[in-house]
Amino acid sequence: MIESLPTLRQQFLAEQQDSLRFADDNPGGYSSLVTAPDSDAKTLHIRCGNDVMYKLAVSGFEGDFLCFADPYIQGPVPAKEQLQEFIQIRADFIAGNHWREQQQAIKELSSDYQALEQASEYQRVAFWFEHDAYDVLIFLKMLHFFRDSGKRAPTMQYICIDQYPGVERFHGIGQLPAEAMPVLWQQFQPLTEAQYEYGSLCWQAYTSPTPEAFSQLIAIDNPPFAAIIPALQRHIRELPWLTDGLNLSERLTLKILSEQGSVDAAKLFYHWYTCVYEPLVFMGDSSYWLILEQLATAEKPAIRIDKASEKKIDWQVSITPFGEQLLACETHWMTHNSYNRWWGGTHNDSGKAGGNSIWYWDEAGRKIIKHRIN
Repeated sequence: MIESLPTLRQQFLAEQQDSLRFADDNPGGYSSLVTAPDSDAKTLHIRCGNDVMYKLAVSGFEGDFLCFADPYIQGPVPAKEQLQEFIQIRADFIAGNHWREQQQAIKELSSDYQALEQASEYQRVAFWFEHDAYDVLIFLKMLHFFRDSGKRAPTMQYICIDQYPGVERFHGIGQLPAEAMPVLWQQFQPLTEAQYEYGSLCWQAYTSPTPEAFSQLIAIDNPPFAAIIPALQRHIRELPWLTDGLNLSERLTLKILSEQGSVDAAKLFYHWYTCVYEPLVFMGDSSYWLILEQLATAEKPAIRIDKASEKKIDWQVSITPFGEQLLACETHWMTHNSYNRWWGGTHNDSGKAGGNSIWYWDEAGRKIIKHRIN
């Protein structure tokens, strides 16, 4: 759903007047103190979450805002000719993980796609993204959608950053204060036709039935969109690894538990995984809880979860002997467990443990391989 930033700013000021130092002297709000950075053109700001929405509003931006946040990092993302079929697949995944009620998920996704169709009514579209897989995969979807020049605004610009002055470990734009938004605005760049084409090819490769084309596209020399390559190279490592059947996020989780001992889920994710072990943070807590549940509820679990309360952040998590064996590459996940997961449009389904061939990531050879574990 498209939101009006000026309207959001007034709502925010009405709620926060007592805490905002300028509210008493400037009843008109922040916009009375500065010229809106985007005032020169009717602008639609697009972001893969609401984390900067109020920051843009409070810092004086006057355009509209669209949150497009379908988490393509997980669940089925297969290419479909009919949009409603694709929306249904994504809504089923979202509802299946209790992130939304199914009808609510369908309504929200449908609204977001309808909003994209309105982009050509603006003079400028601005994409606020950073360097991680969550953002970049959604950005690929945007580039694929807007490869049709008839759907674009006259000005199409983006930011895709991996650092900010004074921030030691940069995770994303949402970390930054409202004062940083006008600074970032000065760093926006226009999208090129080569970037639309490359982004569209990457999206089509990600949604295809095998990861082969994706692997080839992220390995080419001098790609037209170098800023997105680290995220895509990180994400291909979410395929199960040939050595033990774990993806990188699962392996890092076992490594944390082996080295740090039993820990509550909050500290496991927010501190150890996010701030210490993960080389390129790309997921939020809801996605991470799904990873923990997959490791804990398999036929032969790699971790143990003691649910002290209904709150997932209170879970006490520890590694099992099988998890230690996996970490040492002394056994393989598919030898003991079935595997039925999606990576983009690739459906890895082993059937019973050690059954069908599936797509693996070969870390030593830095390549994908289809293989069956006997």
